[in-house]
Amino acid sequence: MSEVIIGMDLGGTNLRIGSVTSNNQVEYPKVVNSQIIAKAENPLEKLGEIIKKYVEKNKLAEIKAISIGVPSSVDADHETVICTTNIRNSRDEAIFQHTNIAVFLREMFQVPVFINNDTNNILLYDVYAHNLEKQSVIIGIYIGTGVGVSVLIDGKNFNGTNGAALDIGHIPFYTGDAICSCGKRGCCECYASGWRLQQIREDFYPKADIRELFTLHKNEETLKEFIYSCAHICAIMATVFNPATMIVGGGVIEMQDFPKEEFEKQINQNTGRDVMSYGFQYVYSEPFAGKGVIGAAIFAKQMIKK
Repeated sequence: MSEVIIGMDLGGTNLRIGSVTSNNQVEYPKVVNSQIIAKAENPLEKLGEIIKKYVEKNKLAEIKAISIGVPSSVDADHETVICTTNIRNSRDEAIFQHTNIAVFLREMFQVPVFINNDTNNILLYDVYAHNLEKQSVIIGIYIGTGVGVSVLIDGKNFNGTNGAALDIGHIPFYTGDAICSCGKRGCCECYASGWRLQQIREDFYPKADIRELFTLHKNEETLKEFIYSCAHICAIMATVFNPATMIVGGGVIEMQDFPKEEFEKQINQNTGRDVMSYGFQYVYSEPFAGKGVIGAAIFAKQMIKK
């Protein structure tokens, strides 16, 4: 059996794990409820236990590396999770806060271990899936439960000095006052996110299935304002980074009848004129559950080559 990379995508709802082959195919995919880790007495040990059982069950003898995407900024060492704001324990505390996950798992499995922001991994997958590797500047914006943003410059993720860059979901909307899960007020996620869309459903359309909100109500003012908020984030990113391509995805964007034409119109109107004099390509991320797992493996391959 050839070597494989164990790729993982740890989300606020589910943890996805798979054995990724050299040609980026996923074998033995498995989904685990993230609350199993969140509610564990020792989340790090529980994470290691899940991987150990997965390896044993699938008889994986040749493991090249373990690579995990997390919904958090990751330190520049690509080992330490800064804070999993959206994965919290029964005491309402983030389960990983400045936690070196890699060193624990490396000692446990005796293979290289890499940790990356989950959005960075998803963008790596989308670039691979759409053959965009040669483009100089690509931004990925994924609006799901929260807001995830990633930037590739000449093929390398832009992470800032310490790994904490691009936490766009937690910069404030001007005059915004809604309380965010991070403890601040007025963050972008309070106005453009899956949990905001759920609030809109509860407040304005309580009898509607959330999956049909855009089908039934996309032309109403409440949802138009929501679309504007999502587009506002994209316009900021386009203005700052002058991309060749903007990849957009996440559970909200991938919903049935999401109004892409109006969304793009709002982005174009609010992006800086200098950038729009050149324009950029829109690419929509496909709703494929394994992209975070494959993206984690792609990231591992990049790190191994260094």
